[in-house]
Amino acid sequence: MAAGKLRGRLPTGSCCIASAERKAQETLRLAVDDSFDVDRRLNEVRRPVEPLGGDVRPCRRAWVSGQLDSRHEGWETPTDAAARFDAVVRIPSNSQNVVVASHGMILTAWLVSVGILDEGESAALFWEALAFPDIVSVDLPLR
Repeated sequence: MAAGKLRGRLPTGSCCIASAERKAQETLRLAVDDSFDVDRRLNEVRRPVEPLGGDVRPCRRAWVSGQLDSRHEGWETPTDAAARFDAVVRIPSNSQNVVVASHGMILTAWLVSVGILDEGESAALFWEALAFPDIVSVDLPLR
């Protein structure tokens, strides 16, 4: 399994947190020996109305690039998604490192919100290039 290839590439002794979504927890379980917490605020973007079937990537790509339109009605905004993600990664920890198992859309929104990615095409290209799973390393604190 691809998640097992992450083992040994993540900092040991980290504060580890996974989203409440099963795939994130399974990935983290295979990637680290440490125990971890689960926090729903790391769940993927809330999108209650997304058409099933067909290619959903163009709609999701538009969201991560900040090009919201009628397809995103009822969806959580990038700003709101990034804020809930940020509230988790900035929690005080006895560890120097925080390892988060989350999801690509919310991660991209957060990286835009903290100034690591530019909104628009840069964010979309980053999101499209993410592997499953992937490691993104960020030094905190950020602005």
